[in-house]
Parts: sequence; structure tokens; C-alpha cells
Amino acid sequence: MHILAWVALFIGLVMPTLAPSTANIGTLVLMGIGLLWLLARPGRAIVMQPAVWITLLAGAALVLALIPTATSVQHIIAVLILAPIWFVAAHSALLRQLGQWLTPFVIGCFALTGAAAGAAIAVLDVLVLGEERGGGLVNNPIHHADITLMLGFVALVGLTSGSRRSLVFLLGPILALVAIWFSESRGPLLAFAPMLALGGSVLAVLTLPRRQAAIAIGTGAVLACLGAYTMLSSGAAGRLASITEIGAVFTGSAVDASATERLDMLHSAVNAFRASPIYGHGIIDYTDVAESFQPAGKNYSSWGHLHNDLADFAVIGGSLGLLSYGLLLLAPLLAGLQARGRWRPAVIYLGTVTPVGYFAMGLTNAMIGILAQTTLYAVILSLIATLSLEGKDHSA
Repeated sequence: MHILAWVALFIGLVMPTLAPSTANIGTLVLMGIGLLWLLARPGRAIVMQPAVWITLLAGAALVLALIPTATSVQHIIAVLILAPIWFVAAHSALLRQLGQWLTPFVIGCFALTGAAAGAAIAVLDVLVLGEERGGGLVNNPIHHADITLMLGFVALVGLTSGSRRSLVFLLGPILALVAIWFSESRGPLLAFAPMLALGGSVLAVLTLPRRQAAIAIGTGAVLACLGAYTMLSSGAAGRLASITEIGAVFTGSAVDASATERLDMLHSAVNAFRASPIYGHGIIDYTDVAESFQPAGKNYSSWGHLHNDLADFAVIGGSLGLLSYGLLLLAPLLAGLQARGRWRPAVIYLGTVTPVGYFAMGLTNAMIGILAQTTLYAVILSLIATLSLEGKDHSA
């Protein structure tokens, strides 16, 4: 079990950028083993962690939304599309076998390796294989950038260890930015800003004296603004430079075909939500349902999702679906607020940057519901739950 726990950590934080399908399948298999272990040795403490019970509550809300529209059992069990999230407790039961070996420094090392692999693949795709956008070697370029971005910021949790060696984890966001740059993915770049602002500020407050934290936050903000202005105004950013116009997606005047399509999907989602505002239309073929509500004169092809997590949950489950989505984002945040023990700073940081990242990335592309991103979210929730328990058990 101890060896399997190390395997779970490696598969969960390193493999998503190298081989996402292997990471997904491997994590689900290990969750099955963890579930058997949890049933054999009941772990009420794990289930009572906010990162676990709130996600289960989110699942209950989603199932409740599916019942009115279900015409067969298949329409209910379709909720297992989000299976990794529902089995966070099983994954945490496995990680708990690491005991005191599971530290923020160790987590940072694994996540940094995953982010480095993501950046390397994006660079290889473009500079060696001659692809137009990086990441396509193993995944959709946008999804690859999303996963690398999340891992890059998870790596920063290593800074809470207090070791001088932990400064290496500052490479996490830089590696993520490399992957975003070579993948030319605007959504992840848009999400990078709030993740850096909030994540960096939380880390500064948690790890530095008050005066140094204020200086670090101010200096970081100035440097980030200067860097963004230089990159976007120099012409070197290429397709990424159009991110300055991405707000048009939400105001009604799209700037290119991609933005136009996203805008049409949002309009369709709003119309579908209005048609069934309480419990939505169910999971199966929900994109086709949304497409039937698209505004007159508009036409887009169904992608399997609506490029927006809010839109997806609103169409699938109406208000109950949005409640489920809100609870999923609340779980890590509440876990951070309630954290105690020696790993409290690490749990607070992960509990803050994770929902911010997923919400921001989910505004322009599906995150919850795409298996690789869903699995990574479950792994992070498992880490939060496990660190919370281990921090209490071994606190001074």
C-alpha cells in the first residue's frame, strides 16, 4: 500500500502532462484499490474532511437534478462522468499510507516535474516537430496548457515548507507560462493572471513577515503588469495578443470565429437554462439540447461541451447544477479555511489557488467534465484532505 501510494502521487501529478489517458486510468484503478482499503478500515475522519463531504454533497445535488429528466437508469449513472471527484476519499485513504512522507515539499517536487514535462512537450511540438501549437503530441493544446498551468501553481505549495531549497518551486508558474506560450492558448493565459495575483498574495502572506509580504506583493504586481504589457504590445505574442479582446465574448461583439462560437454557445446555454431553470436537461446529449436553443441565425457545431463550466452545469442541472458546481469550487476553499496543524499554510494555499484556477480556466473552456482536468481536480482535493489530516495528527 505504501508503494501504491507513491505510484498514486506520481501518476496524479507527473503523468497528466506526459500521458493524460494513462494518468486517468491509473488514478481510477488506484481509487478502486483505495476504496477497498477504506471499506476494510473505515476512515470516518477522511469522509468528514470538507474536501470530501462537500464534493459528495455536490454529487447529491447533481443526482437530484438528473432524476426529473431521466428516462432510464443510464441518465442517472451518467453522473459517473465525474467519478474521480466522487472517489476523493478513496484516493486520500491511499495517500494516507505515506504518513509523514507526504509533505508540501514532496508534493511540490512531483507537481514541478509534471509542469516541466508539460512545458517540454509544448516546446518539442513546436520547435522540433514543427506543429503550429504545442501540446498536441499528447493532448488538445488548450487542455495541455490548462493542466500544466494547474500543476505549475500546485508546485508553489513547496514554498510553504520554509526550506531554502524550496525557491526552486518558483519555476512552476514560469514553466506553465512556457507551455501556454507554445500552445498559444488564450484561456489559460487569461486564467494565469488571477492565479498569480491571488496565489502569489496568499503565499506571501503565509510565508513572509508582514512588511516583506507587502513589498513582495507590490513588486510582483508591477513586474507582472510590465511583463504583460511588453508581451502583448510587442507583437511577439502572436495569437495570444488577441486576449486583450476576449472580453468581447461576454459583451456580445466577438472578434474571431473561435470567440463567436463561444458566444453562440453561451447564448444557447442561457436560453436552455431559461427553459428549465430548476433541474436542467440532463447530462446525456446536453450539448445537442443546448444547440436546439441557439439564437435565430446562429449556427455552431456541437463540441461535446459548451466551452464554459457554468454553461455546462446550467444546461445539465439548472439551478441544482449550478449549486453542484458552486459546491465543487467551495470544497477546497472551505477546507483551507478550516485547516489546522502544521500543514495549514499548504492547505490554505491549495484551497485558494485551485478553485480560482479552475473557475478562471472554466470560463473559456470546459474543466469539470473533461476527464484529465476532472481527475487532476480530484487528486488536488485528495491532497488537501490528506494534508489536513496528517497536519493534525503530527502537529506539535
